[in-house]
Amino acid sequence: MKIGIISDTHDQVERIKEAVEILNKEKIELAYHLGDICSPFILPLFKCLKCNIKIIFGNNDADIFKHLKHKPENVSFHDRFFVDGFNGKKICLFHGDPEELALRLFESGKYDLLLRGHNHVAEIKRNGKTLMINPGNLIGKFNDASKNWTEPSIAVYDFDKDEARIIKL
Repeated sequence: MKIGIISDTHDQVERIKEAVEILNKEKIELAYHLGDICSPFILPLFKCLKCNIKIIFGNNDADIFKHLKHKPENVSFHDRFFVDGFNGKKICLFHGDPEELALRLFESGKYDLLLRGHNHVAEIKRNGKTLMINPGNLIGKFNDASKNWTEPSIAVYDFDKDEARIIKL
């Protein structure tokens, strides 16, 4: 059983299409988007996903009411901090800002999975039982100020193996 994790898509139409295609090939059973979709016109792209997607809001999501009004049936929205349960795991979704709070959530040991975004850096870390997954972003480096950002990527978590991996686009 696998879940897909995506974040900080920032209106990247072609990369969102590519990410959806990859997640469908991975046969994920649920997807999470960790915020910063940005514009509501992006939402119909998630109709092609062959599972439900739970989306939390980020700091760059425009008109929240338009997002809610134009969402496909397989999309549900949640606040910037959301705790979910899936396949016996306690999953914390947090957009990622402030960074200090993301670190405290990771160190708390309260969650099996901490899914976070915001800083555009793909990484997987473990602290005791808590696995933190940041799928990165779909923008990639676009100027000299984005030195720490990683290339466009998403993540997949496999419950049977208790492993996550980053997939570069």
